[in-house]
Amino acid sequence: MPTNHDTMAESNSNTAAASADAATNTTNDQNNNNTTSATPNTADDPPLSKKAIKRRKRWEKALQIKKRRKEQSKEIRRIKAINEGRDLDAEREQQKKNEKEGKGWERRETLWRERCNKGNIDESFRVCFDCNFEDQMTWKEVNSLSLQLRYAYAMNRKSPMPLHVHVTGVKRECDTRKHLEKIDGFPDRWAGRAYHVHEESLEDVFGSALSNVVMSKDEDVKQVDDDASKSEGKEDGTHNDNSQQSQPKLRPNHQLVYLTGDSENTLTTLDNNTTYIIGGIVDRNRLKRAAIERAEAIGSNSTLPIKTARLPLNEHFDFNGSTRVLTCNHVFEILLKYRENGYKDWGSAVMSVLPDRKDIHEKEEKKEESKKEEGDKNQYTKLDHNH
Repeated sequence: MPTNHDTMAESNSNTAAASADAATNTTNDQNNNNTTSATPNTADDPPLSKKAIKRRKRWEKALQIKKRRKEQSKEIRRIKAINEGRDLDAEREQQKKNEKEGKGWERRETLWRERCNKGNIDESFRVCFDCNFEDQMTWKEVNSLSLQLRYAYAMNRKSPMPLHVHVTGVKRECDTRKHLEKIDGFPDRWAGRAYHVHEESLEDVFGSALSNVVMSKDEDVKQVDDDASKSEGKEDGTHNDNSQQSQPKLRPNHQLVYLTGDSENTLTTLDNNTTYIIGGIVDRNRLKRAAIERAEAIGSNSTLPIKTARLPLNEHFDFNGSTRVLTCNHVFEILLKYRENGYKDWGSAVMSVLPDRKDIHEKEEKKEESKKEEGDKNQYTKLDHNH
């Protein structure tokens, strides 16, 4: 006859065994879940290798971290709003009301017009991305180009002094356009922010625009096109328009300058009656001299008055072994920053754009020149105040 001690021991043994079985089942369930999440859902696909499973698990972990950080950021904003005495529920209701009534859109349009007027967008230089190199690039490189065009659009849209930007050669069947069409608002909303996308080539767009610029007898500029005689106001881009093929409205003696590091000419400043062309190339420095050869071909085969030039990088910076090849959006942002700086101080414009990994340093003599110019400016400001 079993004793109480034996009964208790047997009971404890059964409990431990049950706990072990439960733990084993839990572990197996977790392993099964991990294996399921790290392998394809379809039975027809081949099983993943150990390396692929590890890569999938790292990716899932990164997603979890991203989600957690997003929640933390949201909580920080909520606490900050409460400390400032803001009523978040009332703000959300007001936001919904504004969206329903369209007031948010009106406010954004008003701010955009104010920036365009303040920056005198129609009197400034222009920028053109020449997307004529897609057949020489891989699919991955074309995808990178579309991302860079998106970055440039966002920079221009948020800039206090936006520019008219033209993207040429984006044909309907090309991969660049297929990538861009995934973005909400492309291309109509982009045109409303002075970012014009053209199916036609650089030669066709600007050749037609330059041929339509004539000088009348009384020296007034006329733009000869179908819309000019019907409409008043500024070029599309200072208001919301649905034209993705809006023609540039240029002034007499307008120049075209193709920016390429292979040019023998160096930019000293930017001219407001010029369109600066950036080659839409992402090649990891594989397509040597592609941009300058493109510019020379345009100049020899058409009537476009095209020149070439390069940014004054060698004159202002020590690259310490870093590449001088810049992305399309970096070149665009440098031009944008240089304009915001009052058309001076290339050093500040470049240093504010290029990433730290470039490890470039402004040359000492250029630093001294910048300091001297800043000192002279401050001195004149003081004199003006005294007077």
